[in-house]
Amino acid sequence: MMKYRIRQMKPSDVSSVVRIANQSFLETARLGWLIGYRIVQRLMSNRECLFIAETDRGDLAGFVVGELKDDKAVINWIAVHPSHRSRGVGGMLLKAVEEKAREKGIRIVETGTPFARPFYEKYGYKCVDIRRSMLLELVGRSISIPKGLRIRTIMLEELPMLLDFIGDENEWLRFAAAYFEAYESDPEKAILITNKDGEILGVAIGRSEKICSELVTLSYIFAKKKEDTMKILNSLAYVVSSRGHRWLGVKLPIAGITEEHLERAGWQDARLPFFWTMYRMRKKL
Repeated sequence: MMKYRIRQMKPSDVSSVVRIANQSFLETARLGWLIGYRIVQRLMSNRECLFIAETDRGDLAGFVVGELKDDKAVINWIAVHPSHRSRGVGGMLLKAVEEKAREKGIRIVETGTPFARPFYEKYGYKCVDIRRSMLLELVGRSISIPKGLRIRTIMLEELPMLLDFIGDENEWLRFAAAYFEAYESDPEKAILITNKDGEILGVAIGRSEKICSELVTLSYIFAKKKEDTMKILNSLAYVVSSRGHRWLGVKLPIAGITEEHLERAGWQDARLPFFWTMYRMRKKL
């Protein structure tokens, strides 16, 4: 029977860690440039919660990247190579972080996970928060402009006017930040919605995801009347669909829209490798 041991991560482990991440993660942490860069940063700054699981032959079986923050320990990534799963390796890696936390007098360990909730629950972690993301599949669906509404792109010169419309300076600054984020690459996804009489009902801004151009995520939405928020979102869905994207994604909460509103309109829980619902897990030591 193969035996495993835990040791601290070393710079020479980086390439093997990246390979394990490539073969283990469903989410975007599997991208070599992303996790490789961040692990190198951590090795340069603080290695105390970076651990490797290896076999008695010296083969790397898994890794965990954690950190101690104030009064809690945080697990950033944990992965076990597919050929070493179901042998308790993940539990050994969790225990290494937990023991380091105890040494420092820390009694709380937390992590966020999109796909590994059952794994953490197996080792005594409880879900304390759900950060819901939802998706609308645009392909194979009839999407039209909401009845009685008109949609147009927001022009740079209209920003002062929209400060008056939004009313609150801080809220307008959030809008302006999203607008300029989309200004260069996605200007057509910064939209203003009016009724047939030209009265402004709201604004919405979408952003194409760099990792997957078929996904557009909502970066800002504002409706003068909360009951119009869903109409504003549906208007963005129309624009996104007309550009040939496959999905529109949102992160909750959104003022004026509930999860039930979205479900009735055909939205589903997000479980894409690059856009997901996050479960916040916690264990008291």
